[in-house]
Amino acid sequence: MENLEIYNKVKEVPKTAQKTIGAGRLKGMTDINPQWRIEKLTEVFGPAGIGWYAKEIKREFVDGANEEKMCFVDIELYIKVDNEWSKPIYGTGGSTFVAKEKNGLYTSDEVVKMAYTDAISVACKQLGFGADIYWNKTDSKYQQRTTVQSQYAKKEDKPIMIEEGQL
Repeated sequence: MENLEIYNKVKEVPKTAQKTIGAGRLKGMTDINPQWRIEKLTEVFGPAGIGWYAKEIKREFVDGANEEKMCFVDIELYIKVDNEWSKPIYGTGGSTFVAKEKNGLYTSDEVVKMAYTDAISVACKQLGFGADIYWNKTDSKYQQRTTVQSQYAKKEDKPIMIEEGQL
């Protein structure tokens, strides 16, 4: 198998599996339908449990801000290539278990499933799944806000640079 063979098979996401995020911090970025990843895993490696599988290795519920609670799931994704199982491909995902909404607290009964699905998507990114979207940083929900060309400090009117990770 060539180095980029899997990557090239899974990097392009059809428009039917893409959705523009309409609200919140990620407004205007692109989300990928998680079922597309399952379809591609099955297409490239075979049915779940035969050609690929994900193993949950950790599940954690933690307190968040403003009375919210979060769920995080860590997984190991395994794929079969040339009749041999891969080493684990790590993924971690998260979702809100208890959210503070305008009408009060809301508890999600799907939080583990959502965090697990998110973990699979993170592991799949390491294989190149959806790379064309993630590569185009202005379109992805994972857009990196790496630079702000300049801002002026109010006190001194001097330009300052904001480094990656400061936003």
